[in-house]
Amino acid sequence: METIITLYHAFVNLDIATLSNPNVLWTLYGMLFVIILLENGVLPAAFLPGDSLLFLTGVLISLDVFHFGLINLILIVGAALGTWLGYAQGLWLGSTKLVQGWMANIPEKYHHKSEVLFHKYGLQALFIGRFIAFVRTLLPMMAGLSGLHSRKFHIYNLISATLWISLIVTLGYLFGLSPIFKEYEKQIMSLLMLIPVFLLVSGLIFSVLLSVKRLFNNKTPSKTASNSNEKKIRSKK
Repeated sequence: METIITLYHAFVNLDIATLSNPNVLWTLYGMLFVIILLENGVLPAAFLPGDSLLFLTGVLISLDVFHFGLINLILIVGAALGTWLGYAQGLWLGSTKLVQGWMANIPEKYHHKSEVLFHKYGLQALFIGRFIAFVRTLLPMMAGLSGLHSRKFHIYNLISATLWISLIVTLGYLFGLSPIFKEYEKQIMSLLMLIPVFLLVSGLIFSVLLSVKRLFNNKTPSKTASNSNEKKIRSKK
């Protein structure tokens, strides 16, 4: 808990020296690994701000907080493992009420995008889906649900994870080296740290509202059915 508080103050005050401290740094590595793994592999965590965190990670590399090669390797492994986890859930747990409930809470438009991509491009859809929030979490599960047993999945998974992580982290790194960032470093860093928080809170609120809406919709038909049954009984009398 003390390390988390230290991290919070370091980010708020842009204390690069503290963020670069090995004890704090490995906590950051671990947190990013877990977030990327969950966002890619567990549907309830699909709202986690993966893209914005990757961009922020690239900027922090330019500030000498992270090692470019090490953080990329850690995040690529996290993304690939997360996608495999989603695939495994679809393959072995796809028919369970738990997984079906998760899928029901994903907005319909993301279901549609995922289905179109998967049926049109097959496993190649992983390359496109990586760059679309929610879709990158849903696609591996759909591949598992289809009963696909293929070495190609694991190859495409690793390559697409490498491309996604490397591209966005590199963009963040290059932005961190740009003159405009150097001139407005504090303001831009404050904004970049607020974006993931905003997306996280928005995702949580959206998920709660969606769950409440589905719960209400599920109860409404049963009430309507009971009312119609009561009317039929009264009419018979």
